[in-house]
Amino acid sequence: DGTKRPEDDDLEYNYPEIEARPHTLTYMVPAPPRCCYKFKVGRMYVVSSKKIITDGDTKIKILCMLGACWPMTFVTMAIIGGLSIFVLSGFLPKLGLVWTLGAFVLLGSNLAALALTGTTDPGIVRRKNGDLELQDVKARRWSASGQTWVRKGESFCEESQVVVEDMDHFCPWTGTVIAGGNMIYFQVFIASLCTLLGFVALTCFVAVSNETRRPYH
Repeated sequence: DGTKRPEDDDLEYNYPEIEARPHTLTYMVPAPPRCCYKFKVGRMYVVSSKKIITDGDTKIKILCMLGACWPMTFVTMAIIGGLSIFVLSGFLPKLGLVWTLGAFVLLGSNLAALALTGTTDPGIVRRKNGDLELQDVKARRWSASGQTWVRKGESFCEESQVVVEDMDHFCPWTGTVIAGGNMIYFQVFIASLCTLLGFVALTCFVAVSNETRRPYH
């Protein structure tokens, strides 16, 4: 009947090259140096991957990648790390070792969660553009942007130019799309950032309070 039907065995990462539109956040973002990534998936860049062979079928598993707005991952790290160290360095020496250890743990956890959010596969759906059994066609719809068949819960990210599972939003501060694959890391990042901000404020308050209570000679 001329209807396009995908094939489950035709699973690829070769998303079509689409020129970024001027209204997108990633329109002016350059690609990282070619030596820093193995191949592109949409507007995302795979740094490390491995092949997995299952029942004679070879598939690629992405281990580490950079998002479409990849410079912002490092900019956000620098902002959080730099400001935290700048502020805390003026107050932690006035407090005990426990405060310093707490600062390192909170800051380290936050930066680690940010790094994992920005470099983890967000849940990219491998392209399916072949033929499919008739009973499976009704469970999918054709994505013209991604040139692939998608199931319910799979959406095309215009910034990243890939289809991802359980997409939430594109976060420029982390440099990548937030979806099912990296949502847990993003949630940890947000929670730890709020905790870190509270800790910094508390550190400043306690240090200043101790200083004002100290008798003058």
